[in-house]
Amino acid sequence: MRFRMSNLNQIIDFTKLFQDVELATAIGQLKQDPVQLQQFLQGQQDKVYKDIIKQKDSTFQKVYGDLNRASEAQESILMYDKRNKELAQIQQEIYANQKNSATTVTEDKNLAGRKYEMNEWSVNNKKDTLFVYSSIFITLSALVLITVLWRLGLISSTLWVALVAPIIIICILIIVVRSQYTDTLRNKRYWNRKVFEGKYGKIPAPICPGAISGLENEISNIETEANTVKKEIDVDIQSMLQKI
Repeated sequence: MRFRMSNLNQIIDFTKLFQDVELATAIGQLKQDPVQLQQFLQGQQDKVYKDIIKQKDSTFQKVYGDLNRASEAQESILMYDKRNKELAQIQQEIYANQKNSATTVTEDKNLAGRKYEMNEWSVNNKKDTLFVYSSIFITLSALVLITVLWRLGLISSTLWVALVAPIIIICILIIVVRSQYTDTLRNKRYWNRKVFEGKYGKIPAPICPGAISGLENEISNIETEANTVKKEIDVDIQSMLQKI
């Protein structure tokens, strides 16, 4: 094995020596022939020039390709951003339409409810007015009947006064009570409700301490959940941007 390695080293040395001899012989020949030397130098110069041009072309192609890929990536990012803005705008328009629809439905519902309340108040007020007019008509009819009986001598003056006075008092009380109740105590929006404010106003309801602490705990829990959801959304957005 050592013999083979020594032979291989000798062969390598001899080869280098032969190459050096051939190189020296070629240089000597070129020095003797200036024309051939000039041609050799020109050929080496052309070869070096072509290699440099080729390397520059390769470098330019690589840089140009990297630039094109970077431009395409930037264009893709811009298109993604534009598309996201369009989707956000579409979602905003859908939300606005849904909100307008919900608002319209709510307003129609409130308007219908208010019309019902107004109609109920108006109808019941007319019924109440009709009741008062009916009471007045009944009172006048009773007074006329009692007066006719008194004129005919069927009843005495004392009995006439005893019958007429309560009827008139009852009629006056009905008119006064109905007018005062409608103007003062009846709710101006709901016919079947009464105003209980009274002389000293409404009595404020006490607030339970346990209810306040419970509300504070619920608010803190909601804020914690909102912060957690916000952090998760931020992490998802960052991961999407890194993928892009």
